[in-house]
Amino acid sequence: MKQHILFHENPQKLHINTEPNRNYFIPFSPNADPFKAREESDRFQLLNGTWNFRYYNSFFEIEDDFLDTSFSDSILVPSNWQLHGYDKPMYLNIKYPIPYNPPYVPDENPVGLYNRKFNVDLSGGFEHFLNFEGVDSCFYLYINHKFVGYSQVSHMTSEFNVTDYLVDGENVITVMVLKWCDGTYLECQDKWRLSGIFRDVYLLARPTIRISNYRVVTNYDTESDKVNIELSIKANTAVIAKLYDAKENLLSETLVKADKASFLLESPQLWNAETPYLYKLILLTEQETIGEKIGVRQIKVENGCILINGVAVKFKGVNRHDSNPVTGAYVSKENMLKDLYLMKQHNINAIRNSHYPNAPVFLQLCDELGFYLIDEADFEAHGSVEASHTPDNNGDYSGIALIANLKEFEKAILDRADLMVSRDINRPSVILWSLGNEAGYSKALERVARYIKSVDSTRLVHYQSMHELEGAEKAINNEETLDVVSMMYPGTDWITKNFLTNQNEKRPLVLCEYCHSMGNGPGDLEDYWKSLYTSNRLSGAFVWEWCDHSVVMSKAENGKTMYAYGGDHNEPIHDSNFCIDGLVYPDRTPHTGLKEVKNVYRPIRINPIAIDKGVYEFVNTYGFMELSEALNCRYEVTECGNLILSEDIEIYLPANSKKIITIPALAGISGKSLYVRFIFTQKYDSKWAEGGFEIGFEQFTISETIRELIPIESKSQIDFSESKHLIEIKGKDFTYHLDKHTGLFRKLEFNQKDLIEKPMEFNAFRAPTDNDCAVKGDWYKFHLNELITKVYSINATKNEDCITITSHMALGWYAYHNTFELKSTIQVYSSGQIRLQSNIKVVDKRPYLPRFGLRLFMNNEFSDVEYYGYGSYESYSDKHRASYKGIFTQKIWEMHEDYIKPQENSSHFGCEYVKIGTKDLCIKIESEKDFSFNASEYSQEELSNKAHNYELEKSGYSILCVDYKQSGIGSASCGPYLLEEYQFNEKEFDLSFFITPEVSKF
Repeated sequence: MKQHILFHENPQKLHINTEPNRNYFIPFSPNADPFKAREESDRFQLLNGTWNFRYYNSFFEIEDDFLDTSFSDSILVPSNWQLHGYDKPMYLNIKYPIPYNPPYVPDENPVGLYNRKFNVDLSGGFEHFLNFEGVDSCFYLYINHKFVGYSQVSHMTSEFNVTDYLVDGENVITVMVLKWCDGTYLECQDKWRLSGIFRDVYLLARPTIRISNYRVVTNYDTESDKVNIELSIKANTAVIAKLYDAKENLLSETLVKADKASFLLESPQLWNAETPYLYKLILLTEQETIGEKIGVRQIKVENGCILINGVAVKFKGVNRHDSNPVTGAYVSKENMLKDLYLMKQHNINAIRNSHYPNAPVFLQLCDELGFYLIDEADFEAHGSVEASHTPDNNGDYSGIALIANLKEFEKAILDRADLMVSRDINRPSVILWSLGNEAGYSKALERVARYIKSVDSTRLVHYQSMHELEGAEKAINNEETLDVVSMMYPGTDWITKNFLTNQNEKRPLVLCEYCHSMGNGPGDLEDYWKSLYTSNRLSGAFVWEWCDHSVVMSKAENGKTMYAYGGDHNEPIHDSNFCIDGLVYPDRTPHTGLKEVKNVYRPIRINPIAIDKGVYEFVNTYGFMELSEALNCRYEVTECGNLILSEDIEIYLPANSKKIITIPALAGISGKSLYVRFIFTQKYDSKWAEGGFEIGFEQFTISETIRELIPIESKSQIDFSESKHLIEIKGKDFTYHLDKHTGLFRKLEFNQKDLIEKPMEFNAFRAPTDNDCAVKGDWYKFHLNELITKVYSINATKNEDCITITSHMALGWYAYHNTFELKSTIQVYSSGQIRLQSNIKVVDKRPYLPRFGLRLFMNNEFSDVEYYGYGSYESYSDKHRASYKGIFTQKIWEMHEDYIKPQENSSHFGCEYVKIGTKDLCIKIESEKDFSFNASEYSQEELSNKAHNYELEKSGYSILCVDYKQSGIGSASCGPYLLEEYQFNEKEFDLSFFITPEVSKF
């Protein structure tokens, strides 16, 4: 029986006995509604469910008579066997999971043997076609102990005509799935390496005379506003084509002649991601009916711009993997809809299927909901980089095209593109075909691009590795075959200084990956979009990536879900937590990064023209929707965080246009700390959100008064005394101890209550974020996390109502010059109020700082937090577009952002004051200059040292960090270095805070 198992190391034998590639459709009976869910078709038999299963550690362990083997185990189909106790998951980004020896794979090649019984009624005279929508990595198929065929390409459909192998009644199917095959060299994507039958399996019953393939082309002419819908149909029977509008009104009916038919429509409703109108086409034969939803749209490049229906579009995009923390690579329709609804709610209009085609149902959902898709072939050979490294070239990318240049893989590379194009050819949501991802460029890929263009001239061809002309053969003239320039993670300066000024480059630019959202991030979104809006040639960008792709291990003792990343299953090689890099957590709870995306991707942008006169320019970035028909607008004016004025306004603004508008009520308005926020909400109910759902906002400063903080007056007595180690300051309701060896307080007792439980300290460290990867080594090198204090001098004097302590000190660590020199003045007033002022100098040749400020460890009863700053989401200098300036009140445990890999989180930028306390007592910290703060139950040491969020232990304190400044977030874990304007690079600065104990006002 094993004589058939000889194709998985032969790249010339990709598919044995499979059907010719065809477009995706599900047939129904002639009188049925072909637009119902496919499960309702009586011609569709779903074979998902519980299958018998047997696992082998090696291909060589399989018995010669394996078809007669007994099964004691079972497994769900679809699923991945690693998530059911067989083998173990492996997460890799750019490395091959096997030795590099193409086309061969290890002899110790695990195998999953699947088996089940199913019933078929053969009395109707139908032929039966068995479809596998996704099997990783390859499989051998047997029906009733007979070999049927073989196929590979994990993320594409394999269809077999199994009619001759079936018997009337009960049948047995056996599928042998191999973990690795020669196709593994072409599927080295950044993902969990999981195996098995992971997409739907079903049987189609079809008449012998039938439609086998068809193509729909919508030739829309923008000038005449007409469309000629052309049908090309491969069939061996008569076909009637009927065209309906979305309300099921019959528009036209025709008999297909010579495999061709067409419909001419005047002033058609056009498809786009904002208004995804779909016509309904029914193809009717004597014995079956097929339904196809058609989107009329035109795609072209003109003057270096991507135009949809004549309009220059912006792809406000995201990359998306198939990922579910419980089911792995299997994603149900419900999971798909959850993703897509969340994307619509957060203003995402484009998806890159990274790095393989999704299940066909996903693309249909994108048609209906409205998304622009980059459909990407199941091809990546990133592991070639690592495989090509030697001591001489370790670290470069010169070998990325190794596989792309191997002659024996040319057929397989073309096959993967053809499978994608053939299946998805009729999907209106597909705007660009992508040859694959990160495999270098070569003559083979150039030929694939030319082939796609010969098959489909209505879409654009994309490939990120277009510039990587490495390997034995150099590709030439890619401007003839690739319609867009595609880049990953260029800096914003490259876009404006290099791309737009390149006189030799006429194509549009698409950033297929940018703004790496790993952990606390991304922090550079708004900067990118300021650049992207400068030219219509800049067609948009796709955040990496949508979700933290992780797998659930179990529940921790503290009740938290244990999400795994690379290394958690003791894999021999892995890429750690690089898979925890999404805008949503594995369970689809949004990160703050997704909230940031939402408001950066807001459809309406506003430019202040004359704020004092209430004059603003409104810019409608929708390509196809008039503003007043789509959104409601309201503005709110706050003074010192309190609402003083609100008004609903109606703004008529055509798509893709701008208008200057004067708002009379905002003219001449004056006050202290005045802000106006324009809020846009969805006007009507939709599938993904009810009317009134907030789409975006924009806030502007009307006036800011220079803040002059004056000490609280008090007639109470105050005095101090000194010992060798302490300065004790006593007033009516307080006793403070200042440590002479640190220059800061070690005790603050107010109203007989200790305000701090550990000594106050200067703080220059944060738990490194994933995006701090490029600089955190230097932070640790100079031990910013454990600075040693040296006090050169400290003196205390008494005025009438104030004790003043001046000090001169340094902060540093062993082996190096001190990093900081401080000259500080602390004033303690008779009211108990403290004013701390420090001049800080930073020694040369140090990295930019994480932060600098004070850290206070308070009793954990101090759990109420109020602040006037950017909230309610965490905010930083480069990551605060999801937040606005206001007064916010939260519990301290509500403020923690529970990243799977613990790191700095939940700071708040642009604050004027923060209060933390209980119902009876609080500390208020304020400054004449905006500052940032963080309040947390977790120490930065705990966040730095723990590998997973479920390992975190609360400190037992309420920890408050107040910072003169903190560096921005950026996206350097895979993107460019943090922009200089967001780096805390000052070599001298002044820190100043008022610290006021007071009876709580919460």
